[in-house]
Amino acid sequence: MENKATPTVVPEPSRTVSEKRGLPSSRSSFVFSILAVAFVVLVPIARSAWEEIDRQIANFGGLACGLLALLFAQLAVATHRRVPRFLKIAVFAAPVVAVLGFLANYEFAGFSGEVWPTFRARGSAGRPKDNFVVGSSSSDEQTIDPAIRLFRFSQFLGNRRDGTVDSPEFAMDWAQRSPKVAWRREIGEGWSGFAVANGLAFTLFQRGESEVLSAWYLETGRTAWEHEIPGRHSNPLGGTGPRSTPTVASLSTGEVVIAQTALGIVVCLDCETGVPRWELNLLQRAGINQIESEQNVMWGRSGSPLVVDDMAIIPFGGSKSNSSTIHSLISVDLATGEDRWLGGQTQISYASPALLTIEGERQIVSVNEGNITGHNVATGKVLWESSWPSKSNGDACASQPVQVDNNKILIGKGYGLGSKLIELRRNRKSDVEDNSVWEALDVWSNTRMLKTKFTSAVMFEGKAYALSDGILECVDPMTGARLWRGPRYGQGQLLIVNGEILVSAEDGRIASVNRSNGKPVLEVKVLEGITWNTPAVAGPFLLVRNGTEAVCLKSSAGD
Repeated sequence: MENKATPTVVPEPSRTVSEKRGLPSSRSSFVFSILAVAFVVLVPIARSAWEEIDRQIANFGGLACGLLALLFAQLAVATHRRVPRFLKIAVFAAPVVAVLGFLANYEFAGFSGEVWPTFRARGSAGRPKDNFVVGSSSSDEQTIDPAIRLFRFSQFLGNRRDGTVDSPEFAMDWAQRSPKVAWRREIGEGWSGFAVANGLAFTLFQRGESEVLSAWYLETGRTAWEHEIPGRHSNPLGGTGPRSTPTVASLSTGEVVIAQTALGIVVCLDCETGVPRWELNLLQRAGINQIESEQNVMWGRSGSPLVVDDMAIIPFGGSKSNSSTIHSLISVDLATGEDRWLGGQTQISYASPALLTIEGERQIVSVNEGNITGHNVATGKVLWESSWPSKSNGDACASQPVQVDNNKILIGKGYGLGSKLIELRRNRKSDVEDNSVWEALDVWSNTRMLKTKFTSAVMFEGKAYALSDGILECVDPMTGARLWRGPRYGQGQLLIVNGEILVSAEDGRIASVNRSNGKPVLEVKVLEGITWNTPAVAGPFLLVRNGTEAVCLKSSAGD
């Protein structure tokens, strides 16, 4: 019987996905390699092109190009016929392992002003810092030095609400006399700044399900009194807690502090004792609830009360589903909290009302969603308006109007809009109620200048200074021409103190900067984590804070 050999079956070589689809493996790998290199090259090109428009767009564009470069590089390896299978698997697994390893050592700390995630080492939050005096957080009655009572920073952006501070006791020549920490203490979440009066510093922060208006002794950081207001605002991108800065004002019965929570509850308390005078719920007054309010004003109400003629003026808002309820501003009696007037019919933004004098006439100027309006102080009547595109549930306006001269106002914004100069003209007519008609004209606009996203420009001696999309910038406001650019400080804040620039950077640095050229005199890291809060300077004291810590520094001109 003849034996027949069993034929050997040779298995068909495995084919890559691209080969099965008709594209040779070597060719597809080459194409993917070219695409990977192209997107790597495109990262700096795209970032550079988009940087002048908006850094947030540049970040997203650069990230997208980087991720595409990584994907095409992985595909180039996966489709190459000579690369071993284990190496192909490793190429796809390596980024996942790297991310998991990173998250094992670092925790998410929030988003920056460019919506970029930030991280901190696990276990580092709340650790005490070396060489710092920690103020007690417990209530403890304390005698206030009469000299300390005279130091004042009564509201958002200073006593004049224009970002300029005259404080001879505070030294700005930091190269010779740098500020020293007087006290440091933990604080709850929120982006509120400080107001200072009568030896006390006032601010808002989140504690559990309530916002807290707190008064601390300026000299020691100890708590004088606290007032809790139920409510909690939180947004994954914008963070948790209050946004506005308290305002201190005088009545015949003594000084009071007025504050607005992120949910639109306005309280007025006795400055010395914290005893409530009155409370006003703006959401209830407008007939809307928190959900509807935050659909319209996504990032939380941040308007700081403006006190004029014994009135407190606050952004009001309303329901978009019923436009008749929308008003830009509400004015209430400072002593009682009762309504004086409602003004404007535009949804609110994140700026605070400002008192400006235009051609000799005082006006309340309000930056709203989509426009800017000027209002009669006594009645709230709209005198003029100027278009200024924005959406309060998206590319919001947060910058203050800045008076440039007798009849010109400068306004800035992030999200690629830049800034513009408005000229206001008054034509007197006898047949109108207030005997005058105002006209608002755009003098110039520039998408590349003064892109103030979370901050505002400050005018001093004919020049405008601001953090323009995070970069310190000086501009001639009459022409819109840039005079110089300084370092990047992120979406922080600035003041002009005794004629020099003081910057509170987004990363927790403070800096003294030469006003003539934008060069730093000295930079000091004082806070950890994102810092969007406005600083305050009162006497020799500088107060800075973020959502975890507050620090008081002393920079005495007499030392």
